[in-house]
Amino acid sequence: MIRLRVNGPGGVSGCGPVAGRPGTGPGTGSGGAGEGGGSDVARPKRQDERRAQLVAATASAIAERGLSDLRLKHIADRAGLSVGSVLYYYPDLDALLVEVHQQVLDQFYVARVAATEAQTDPASQLRVLVTQGIPAEPDTTMRAIYELHVAAARDESHASLLSRLWEGEVSLYESVLRLGAADGVFALRDDARAIAETVVALEDAFDLHLTGRNTALDRDLAVRRCLSYLAVMTGADRLTV
Repeated sequence: MIRLRVNGPGGVSGCGPVAGRPGTGPGTGSGGAGEGGGSDVARPKRQDERRAQLVAATASAIAERGLSDLRLKHIADRAGLSVGSVLYYYPDLDALLVEVHQQVLDQFYVARVAATEAQTDPASQLRVLVTQGIPAEPDTTMRAIYELHVAAARDESHASLLSRLWEGEVSLYESVLRLGAADGVFALRDDARAIAETVVALEDAFDLHLTGRNTALDRDLAVRRCLSYLAVMTGADRLTV
């Protein structure tokens, strides 16, 4: 296992509420039957479980319906709760969406770091980074991520999360590239940061098309194109497939 030194994406890795977004929690909402009162306040474990339930239900609803048609009732029905119960934990739909965005980015990024660190050499790490960054089948997490990224254009909190994920992913690639160059495995043809930024942008573009079901390309092609670019920029021919 190779432990990477990367600049994590800040709030994306679970460092508390996003700047600019009011805090959420019991007492900030309008309350709901069965959720208010001292009983839940005395049970933080139950609160955490209920929040996780709502985050999962919301991510699933987003992946299925998209954001434009999403309502609190859809989330409540999927979680088996009342709308009032949802509002007990989150003051409004926007606050819930920010938490969901942060959580799905956490899941995606943490899994990517773990898979990369499990590899034993920089070339294998680059291959895993690409295959992790372009999933075989867009799942609930990936679909929710791209739906929520759209909100970044109109909401500072979502924009902050998008920026932090970008920095984290670029930092991860940059760390592997610098490590490989230091070990003599890579002969970089550009600055490590520039290569990292370009491949992350390539991944994002391919992911967007695959998530949108563009039939003109498939996941294997996307992976090959990213690995071919990295092979050219690192001189590591065995990256290609």
